[in-house]
Amino acid sequence: MDVGFDRGSAKQPKGHALLYFRSNVDAAEIWVTYVVILPVSVDVSKYVPPFLIDQVAHMGPNDLSAFAFPPAPERLGSYDDLESLAAARDDDILSAGSINPADVSAMMMAISEAVEWYSGIYGEIVGLITDDEEIEPDADEIDADLGINEVLYGLMSGVDKLGELAKLVGTLKFAVEGADESQIREAEEEMHLLASHLPENHYVPKLIQAVKSTDSLSARLADLYLKRCFHLVQEDYFGLAQIEEELKLLGAEHQE
Repeated sequence: MDVGFDRGSAKQPKGHALLYFRSNVDAAEIWVTYVVILPVSVDVSKYVPPFLIDQVAHMGPNDLSAFAFPPAPERLGSYDDLESLAAARDDDILSAGSINPADVSAMMMAISEAVEWYSGIYGEIVGLITDDEEIEPDADEIDADLGINEVLYGLMSGVDKLGELAKLVGTLKFAVEGADESQIREAEEEMHLLASHLPENHYVPKLIQAVKSTDSLSARLADLYLKRCFHLVQEDYFGLAQIEEELKLLGAEHQE
């Protein structure tokens, strides 16, 4: 997914932005969410309610956190309205291309990727993450984070868990593209932990494998596996059957 600045600059991101999509059905339709980067050291998971956990992106040892609210974009009147809002608040405007507003899983995944990208360039520009300052989190810190999330996952609804899964897919994809072995390991461990709170028929290990793969079909497979999870939770068996058929066409039949 390509994200670009309509207002502001990648050379000087403000840390707060209006992220928008255009409907792939009607390009005049604008769908918007608000992205915030927190520049202070804080464990956001201690303070946000479970339904927002899926939008929290951990930025490594400096504990910088980023999230988008609302978790799924809302329709705005027009692009002129978007520009007026951004001007009034001096926000960046990020364009994330077109999307199907009815496809919740795709929207959440796209937002996660955009937040990851924006927080990444913000961290680089403001100097919060530099090559000579990288510090590996110790085992106790990782175990503590996993312990907190273990409790949170147990409190989440099925849809909330899938929102978190979509965020983790974006995190893992970002780590794979950057060849960041530490972040890959952390994201994968977190996804396996979340999988323990979901039925086995969600095929989270297959989703992880697809995200980590460099195969030309891997991105499509990952998208299908994630959508499949949403259809299962929503008990949309017609949509599930369509996903299964697409998976078969890609040569990814499941072993029950």
